[in-house]
Amino acid sequence: MRISFCKIFFLSYLLTYAKSEEPHCSKYDFEEKVLEKMVRMEFQMERMKSEMEQTVKSVDRQLNEMVEKQAKHSLSIKTTQEKFGETIEALQNKTSEIIDTKLKELQILKDQIVTPTVAFKARLNANAAAPAGQVIVFPTVLFNEGDVYSSQTGKFTATTNGTYLFTIALCVLNNKYLYVNIMVDGVAYTKTYIKDNDDLDCHTADTVAVLKAGQSVWVQSFRSSSGTVIYHSSPDYWNTFSGVLLHK
Repeated sequence: MRISFCKIFFLSYLLTYAKSEEPHCSKYDFEEKVLEKMVRMEFQMERMKSEMEQTVKSVDRQLNEMVEKQAKHSLSIKTTQEKFGETIEALQNKTSEIIDTKLKELQILKDQIVTPTVAFKARLNANAAAPAGQVIVFPTVLFNEGDVYSSQTGKFTATTNGTYLFTIALCVLNNKYLYVNIMVDGVAYTKTYIKDNDDLDCHTADTVAVLKAGQSVWVQSFRSSSGTVIYHSSPDYWNTFSGVLLHK
C-alpha cells in the first residue's frame, strides 16, 4: 500500500514537471527556428540585392556602351553625309562651270559660223544733181535689215565684220554724164562712168569689200555735168544703192 502511494506520487511529480517545462522549451525552440529563418531570409535578400545591383550596373554599362556606339555611328554618318554633300556641291559647281564654258564656246562658234542678216536697199525719189565730191543720198528706204543704212547721210555702217557686196544703179538724162565712185571710208573701191548721148541711159556698178564693224560705205560723185544729171521716174527708172553681208 505504501509502495503504491509512492509510485503514484512519483508519477504525478513527473507529469507536473513535464507540463511546467514543455511550454518553456517549445517557445524558445520556435523563436530560434523563426530567427534562423529570418537570418536566412535576410541573407538571401542581401544576396538578391547585391545581384540586382550588379545586374543594374551591367545593364547601365551596356546601355552606355550602346549609346556611345550609336553616337559614334551617328557622328560617322553625319560626317559622311557632310563630306558627300560637299563632294556633290563641288561636282555641281564644276559641272556648271564646264557647261557655261562650253556654252560660251558654242556661242562663239555659232557666231563665227552663222551669218546674220545684214542687208539694205534705198532709192532716189526725184531727179537730182550730183556735183563733184557730193555724197548721193538715197532717201527712200526699201528695207534695212540690221539698221545699217542711214537715209539722212546716205551712208552704210557695218555692224559686223565680214565680206559685203554693194551695188548701185543710176540713170542719167540725155546728153549728161556722171563719174561716180563707191567709197569705203573715203577710199574708192569702184569707179564708173555713165554718159548718154541720145536717150536715157542707166548703168550699174558693184564692189565687194571686206569690212570691220564701224567702217562706212557710200556713193559719191567724182565729176558730172552741171545741173540736174540723175533722172528718176517711179514707174520705170529707179536709182538705187544696196548692200548685203555675204559672209561673216
